[in-house]
Amino acid sequence: MDKDLTSSPVDRQNILNNSYALQEIERATRIKGIPFEGKTVVLKEQVASFFEVTPRTIDNYIEKYSHELRQNGYEVIRGKRLKTCKIVVKDLDVHETDFVNIKVPQLGIFDFRTFLNLGMLIAMVNGLLRRRGLKLDQLEGLKEATVAFCRRSLLLGVEVEGSSTAGV
Repeated sequence: MDKDLTSSPVDRQNILNNSYALQEIERATRIKGIPFEGKTVVLKEQVASFFEVTPRTIDNYIEKYSHELRQNGYEVIRGKRLKTCKIVVKDLDVHETDFVNIKVPQLGIFDFRTFLNLGMLIAMVNGLLRRRGLKLDQLEGLKEATVAFCRRSLLLGVEVEGSSTAGV
């Protein structure tokens, strides 16, 4: 039986600490982000759209798993950083980012690591989400990409940083 790498905080952190895994999974998801301060970030609405849940659902996960998400890169920006981000978003002229309200005093941003972390948290409770009738095709794809990476690492003899891939 396959080990569910999303249910254990230690297993989630091992994946999130592996830069090669992050690159491979980011490539597999093909999510379009916003270039900001040398990294690509996404906004709550983009995350909600990707996982086909409501922004309120994302808020609930942020509230419940605040410490884990902040540890992995979620942050709320204000002031000069917020102004800079708004300028970048405006210059991109991308439909997905039309929801950035000019008057918001703060904005939560997710780097890819946090995006993946949130995806694993959602996967952890996907049985509940399935009972509610939500579509989770994209979430399953993210989970499959994560598991596939770990299996490939095992087959190639590459150890995932700080972890063993035994049982995958």
